[in-house]
Amino acid sequence: MQHQDIPVKPYATNFGVIYGGYSILIMVLLYAFNLESNTAISIFNFIITVAIVWYAIHLYKIDNEAQIDLTTSIKLGLAIGVIGGLIYGSYNYIHYEWIEPELITEMKMNNEAEMEALIEQQQMNEEEAQMTRDMSGAFASPFTLATLSLLSIIFKTFLVGLIVGMVKRNN
Repeated sequence: MQHQDIPVKPYATNFGVIYGGYSILIMVLLYAFNLESNTAISIFNFIITVAIVWYAIHLYKIDNEAQIDLTTSIKLGLAIGVIGGLIYGSYNYIHYEWIEPELITEMKMNNEAEMEALIEQQQMNEEEAQMTRDMSGAFASPFTLATLSLLSIIFKTFLVGLIVGMVKRNN
């Protein structure tokens, strides 16, 4: 008789919400205490990401009669990343649009200065220069930052799900 896997959705939803909430908490704390993200904070965040995805896969395997395969682990990791990333990305947009818009302004000014130096250095004609200016402005927007944070989270949880799945799989 074939073993029927239990659904991934409740685990992905619960741990995705936890991951999204954790990510928002870190962003709020960094903002509230006026801290810059650094290597130690990044390593700590990655360890927490690994712990959340690992624990979700671990619980799933226990509840699924000690059965899990690589595909299910990857699905679980990706689902956690999508749910957590959507929550975090939404807050990220709100944060940079209404709470801390001065960061976007500062990014745009820095980008413009860098682009002007690049245009001067490479002696671009006016059409190329305008295209370069337009492209640099597109990357310094709340929507772009939110989208990049979503993609980053999905990629990280995919990798963690893949590695944890390779360790914990049965077959």
